[in-house]
Amino acid sequence: MKIAMMIAAAFLAGDLKIGEPVPDVALGKDSLAALSKEGKVVAVYFWSQDCPYGPPLHHRLREADDKFAGNEKVKIILVSSFGEPEAKGIAWHKDSGLRSVFVFDEGKKIAKHFATRQVNAAFVIDAKGALVYRGGISDDAIDGTSKAVTKIADHNYLIEAIQAALEGKAAPASDRKFQGCGIRG
Repeated sequence: MKIAMMIAAAFLAGDLKIGEPVPDVALGKDSLAALSKEGKVVAVYFWSQDCPYGPPLHHRLREADDKFAGNEKVKIILVSSFGEPEAKGIAWHKDSGLRSVFVFDEGKKIAKHFATRQVNAAFVIDAKGALVYRGGISDDAIDGTSKAVTKIADHNYLIEAIQAALEGKAAPASDRKFQGCGIRG
């Protein structure tokens, strides 16, 4: 029975479709269902400071954090699923000055729930609990060695998707290719 429930949960997570409800998952002290009941737009961003593609996109993450700071209708959750130690992720979050919630993804449960295989993946769930965006935070190209960032277009898809969800409009097109490291484990 326990195995069957785990298999069912795996299929549910793998079947996340744009426009459909996202099954509940614990997101630190909150749950997705509780946040949806409160009418919040929830953004889940998979982050890693150890991935050479993560830190160069910090400015894009900061843009979203700054834009929605204090907005009671939005909850941005930064998830560490890459494999760095929890203490390192907590220290990075503290030093970054970001106000968004930081969650260490013990056992990769959140990553598995969202069926993401890469850090730098973003998911936006509207106030009704439906997935409205899945993809990267921007089109910026990053040199994995020098960490130099080349702006391809001045889009912050995380901001655009959250704003669209708040306004009841269509989010940016999902499932664009983006740079990120594979989630370990």
